[in-house]
Amino acid sequence: MAQIMRYDIKHTTSYQYEENISSCVMSLCMQPRNHRGQTVNSFFIHTSPITSFSVEFDAFGNRHHFFDIDHPHDQLDITVSAVIERETRDPPNDGFSLPISSWSELEALENDWDMWEYLRSTKRTTVSDVLNEWLKTIPSSGEDDPYSRLRRLTRYMFKTFEYEPGSTHVDSTIDHFLEMQAGVCQDYAHLMIAVARSWGIPARYVSGYLYDAEEHTLRAENATHAWVECWLPQLGWMPFDPTNAKVDDENLITVAIGRDYGDVAPSRGVTFGGGRSELLVGVNVKRQWAESNPQSTERQAMQQ
Repeated sequence: MAQIMRYDIKHTTSYQYEENISSCVMSLCMQPRNHRGQTVNSFFIHTSPITSFSVEFDAFGNRHHFFDIDHPHDQLDITVSAVIERETRDPPNDGFSLPISSWSELEALENDWDMWEYLRSTKRTTVSDVLNEWLKTIPSSGEDDPYSRLRRLTRYMFKTFEYEPGSTHVDSTIDHFLEMQAGVCQDYAHLMIAVARSWGIPARYVSGYLYDAEEHTLRAENATHAWVECWLPQLGWMPFDPTNAKVDDENLITVAIGRDYGDVAPSRGVTFGGGRSELLVGVNVKRQWAESNPQSTERQAMQQ
């Protein structure tokens, strides 16, 4: 019987302006989605100043909340609360592999309209000469199947690059990441997507959260996070987290899916008036067994 975990998420975003702005128009992409055994039980957005929202879906099935504030203010606070339940599952074991013939199945996707967006390069996932040179440094073991090659790439990236907030920014290129040998989860995801697509493997950018079960042992724990999903024969869309060398980690909580960061930025907007601004972001993720989980009931009985 499947075991159910409950995740309670609180995500705060605060824009502090040097002086009053006259108005702003904002778009948020912060609502988690039902995805791979993940079910959204509740979701709530609160803003200060208070405003009302309109909601639209994009081409990738993500929800975007739009609002505007048309009176002067020197601070905007956005608080998102969500409760997620998901079935626990075991990732493929270390000895798992796909048949070499899987490469032929991937080649057949070249003209598949549903995969087209996830096979072509974007501005943030372009393969350059610098990237091609870096690819030569990745260890190989003869005839790799697609899954084994991606898993090896995930682990190699984890060992090669330092996780260093502030070393890059939202507009940083893959070449900059390779030059710095350091970056954040967004950089790891863009690099892996570029490589996977160059191998003919559909890949997409996933934004969300990461729960650190062992407390402060993971990179980007208790923060917004990004990873990659690659489509593979037999497996479908499989999550790879190169920032932490994880495959199909149950503690990844999906918010949105797109071609790259540009499709799923948590917040973006336009302000009118004012001077410089400071952005402060905080994320807190808590986990517990769901009340409906048989294992949870058993644990409670043992404690009585």
